[in-house]
Amino acid sequence: MERRTKVVVFLTLFVFLLFVFKLFKIQIIDHERYRKLSRSNYLRVIKVPAIRGDILDRNGEKLAYWKPVFRISVLPGVLNRSKLRKLFKIAGLDSLSYDVDTFSLKRTYITLKRGVGFEAISNIEENIDEFPGVVIDAVPARYYNEDYSCVSEILGYVQEATEEELKKYNLEVGDVVGRRGIEAVYDSILRGRNGKRFLVVDSRGNIVERDPTPPIPPVKGKTLRTTIDANLMVYIDSLFIPYRKGACVVYKPSTGEVLALYTKPYFNSNTFLADFKKLLKDTLHPLINRAIQGTYPPGSIFKLISALVALKTKSVSENTVFKPCTGSFTYGNRTWGCWLKTGHGALNLPHAIEQSCDVYFYQLGLSVGFKRFLDVLDSLNVPLYTGIDIPHEKRGFLPSYEWYVKRLGKYNVTEGYVLNLAIGQGEILFTPISLAVLTGEIAQRGFAIRPYVVKPDKPDTLILNVDSNLFGPVLKGAYLVVNGEHGTARGIALDSIKIAGKTGSAENPHGKKTHSLFTAFVPYNNPEYVVTVVVENAGHGGEVAAPIAGKIIRRLYHIE
Repeated sequence: MERRTKVVVFLTLFVFLLFVFKLFKIQIIDHERYRKLSRSNYLRVIKVPAIRGDILDRNGEKLAYWKPVFRISVLPGVLNRSKLRKLFKIAGLDSLSYDVDTFSLKRTYITLKRGVGFEAISNIEENIDEFPGVVIDAVPARYYNEDYSCVSEILGYVQEATEEELKKYNLEVGDVVGRRGIEAVYDSILRGRNGKRFLVVDSRGNIVERDPTPPIPPVKGKTLRTTIDANLMVYIDSLFIPYRKGACVVYKPSTGEVLALYTKPYFNSNTFLADFKKLLKDTLHPLINRAIQGTYPPGSIFKLISALVALKTKSVSENTVFKPCTGSFTYGNRTWGCWLKTGHGALNLPHAIEQSCDVYFYQLGLSVGFKRFLDVLDSLNVPLYTGIDIPHEKRGFLPSYEWYVKRLGKYNVTEGYVLNLAIGQGEILFTPISLAVLTGEIAQRGFAIRPYVVKPDKPDTLILNVDSNLFGPVLKGAYLVVNGEHGTARGIALDSIKIAGKTGSAENPHGKKTHSLFTAFVPYNNPEYVVTVVVENAGHGGEVAAPIAGKIIRRLYHIE
């Protein structure tokens, strides 16, 4: 009996201690867990989106900023199917795009739509008793300055993150990410950090208290100041009004700053997503950023490089004079024309650049030799790809001797191919940005800073592999293009500041007018700016592109 009593006492004590331990575990050890579970039955979290950082131009003009818009959010599992359909209809939503059955699987508010119109909001507010668990509030939305729509290709746009991006960047449903341009490259800097608000709801989903605990404020993204001059871009846009397609780059080769990266046509960042299908079908291809993705034969601009190749190989000097130009040149059984049918006569290298004499450069190319020309060209480190901080830059193209052999067969590759190559026609392709950087390298005798629209911590230097003492004749020729008696761009010469440059007329494979090109640097003795202009299907470089560049230079230096 005594033994039985001891067992009962022991069991009673054991159960009591177990009960005490369980209470201790629930109230002390697992207190926070059960507190959260308890709160989750009545407390709901609603995301407060971060304000995306502003994007400014070099003068502080706002290019991209935020505005408050109405947002509709709904608590899952509160509204039945018919109520949800009615809510979708009022808000202007397609109910088929939402899986109503999955709403109940989430315990936080789901954003149904941002940017809801005032009329829809009023209708919902008037019938709010029908929609328990619905919250209407103001949230930030991305806007782009309509006065500077021509900057859209530089800026890009934003769009809701995909499922893959949500996981990759640890984002929340409804967060936006940058697409194209600065928005894409600097997305993590611009994005900021979301905040939270808390709501108390009853068992039916009705909100009984707002902010029972202090909200967690969102953190605004960083503001970016770019090197772009938005008003200069608008001015360039006005100069392109008569033309359908083209591009323009204004660049500081000594610092890397890009003041203008203009392309035509362009899209509007505010309406990009709504206009996307229309943009895809547009035959002018506004989704191509021609400043960094348009590839063009450089035409006679390439004669500056041809001259450097010949100088590097010691095939010519500044005073080399070939057979006089009579308007054509015969090699083998083919006659090659010069752009001036009456001919240029006898010229040395700077004057051949000044007048852009094709016949001179045919002979210059032959003096170097086809294979040697290509091998030396390959060694120059020509900036076919600049690495500018705008995504999807396209690489230009310079053929190699091996490329010709593979394409044409060893016995079909003849010296005659160097004639076309030496005047910048045929297979050579450059983008406007690469032409601008190349111009900067020539202007500064072999180097330029990598272009950018947002200043990096440490800008890179791009180097053209040519001895600095070889640039003299080429620079002299570029000066004469604008300031010489027979210069192909003499119409843009200024007394107050000396411009140097080179015109080009690139053949159009589609049989229309040639593309008009011009690239310039100014001032001649101490280059501050490079201005490169490409106008598609517009004619000769000296007639169209050069006058546009001249007006841009006048504006840069405030010359009437």
